[in-house]
Amino acid sequence: MQNKNSEDTRDAFYLTRWFACLPLLVMVVPAIALSLRGVLSADVMIAGGVAGLMLGSLFARRKKEYWGHVTRSLGDSTGLLVFALFLLVGIYGKLLGEARLAEGLIWLSGHLQVGPALFALFIYVACSVLGTAMGTSVGIVLIMTPVIYPAAVALGVHPVIAAGAILSGAATGDHFAPVSDTTIISSSTQHYKFQKRCAEVGEVVRARMIYVIPAFLISCALYFLAGSFSARPALETGSALISGASPRGLIMLLPMVVVICTALSGRSVFEALTYGCLSAIALGVGSGLLSWEQLFYIDGRELKGVITEGAVQNLPTIVLIVLMMGAYGVMRVHGVLDSLVNGIKRYTGDSARSTELSMVGIATLLNFLLVGLVARVTVVAGPIFNQLGQAQNLHPNRRANLLDGMANSFSFVIPWHVWPMLMLVTIGPLLEQYAFLSAPAPLDFLYSTFYPLAIWGVMLVAAVTGFGRTYESADSAQPVCEPALVTQSAFSDPDMRNAAVSAANSPKRSG
Repeated sequence: MQNKNSEDTRDAFYLTRWFACLPLLVMVVPAIALSLRGVLSADVMIAGGVAGLMLGSLFARRKKEYWGHVTRSLGDSTGLLVFALFLLVGIYGKLLGEARLAEGLIWLSGHLQVGPALFALFIYVACSVLGTAMGTSVGIVLIMTPVIYPAAVALGVHPVIAAGAILSGAATGDHFAPVSDTTIISSSTQHYKFQKRCAEVGEVVRARMIYVIPAFLISCALYFLAGSFSARPALETGSALISGASPRGLIMLLPMVVVICTALSGRSVFEALTYGCLSAIALGVGSGLLSWEQLFYIDGRELKGVITEGAVQNLPTIVLIVLMMGAYGVMRVHGVLDSLVNGIKRYTGDSARSTELSMVGIATLLNFLLVGLVARVTVVAGPIFNQLGQAQNLHPNRRANLLDGMANSFSFVIPWHVWPMLMLVTIGPLLEQYAFLSAPAPLDFLYSTFYPLAIWGVMLVAAVTGFGRTYESADSAQPVCEPALVTQSAFSDPDMRNAAVSAANSPKRSG
């Protein structure tokens, strides 16, 4: 028997309640269309989000009630959690970049005295380490490519392998880093079914090891083999480029260790980032890599510096996520999101394996459609994964890792995607500076960027075999996420809640 509130939500729009999808469609569809024409700015989705919410209101019967749902959804605790984290992440990443950590890694490569095979492997490992430290794949491409790409080619590494290793390292860091946008979003969008909280970042990263390590080792082996079989004669230019780097930046690996160890120890990621920022400032200023003037200075009537610029650099992403929460909120309140999820379940079966394979398929499709930064995949797919996974009592950590692993896959290798384009745009000016350089073709990234393909394969195998699959139990007791995130739909119907509690009495691990 339907209650009155259910009837009210179904009658909330003229003609059909499916107009609740309008805000999301107006936000996503133009972004896809424009991205295929080379327009990759997050501003497209932000403008579409605002326009979509306004357009949706035109079809709402009770407009005051509609905007009430929108404003409550914009203030969703998931969006507020991401907002707070991204402010700290921006400062942390900016500190490491300004303190020349990348230059320290390049210096280290020169003193290892390696040939093309080992140098290709070193590129991948170094970019992975730096990506894990900074949590920004864009930053890795922009920081490492201008220096390490010419040096690698001059030392005999094939240009296609060198470019692929840089991009692959960026993907690895973006996937594993506790402070990356995809880790934060994938964790915060996966709610516990029987507790009022979301997946904790530190717990998700710990649970991720069983997927990341195999994919990382596969990529290491492939880069060593590819670097060996495609090696070219070395040039004198390579040694000169590397010898000009300074080792001092290596000291900034310590803040990375602080953040990772603190997050993995079970403490809040906010606490981990606070310690990371403080240790980065102390080490940077103490070693002379940073000055107090770099942290804060006044330019005319504006306050600038590492702290200020780092705090605001993620604001477009934050606004994008908050608007997406608003669009999904409208769909959720009017039952449209539940209907979509139930439709997917009818076509894919009603088991943990079929549900996870549905997740893999959805995320893979979004990799091809959402041409832009990887965070878009996690933002769009996050609520869908949450709804599908809760129906099977899949643990939020498992759902978050499936989401993040798939998000960091084909997005990095599709020729028309932002990542190959970004690599080629970054390499372009270097061709005029170094006569011996050549640029890869967009299709080359499909067979030279190994980690995204490896992690996609690992996650697919995990979904098929049940490797690493865990379930949430109704009597599980774990520390509360800060801030606590409430999953309303899991408690909306007493009959559904009682059935879910009974279904939760299944083995903790399958496979």
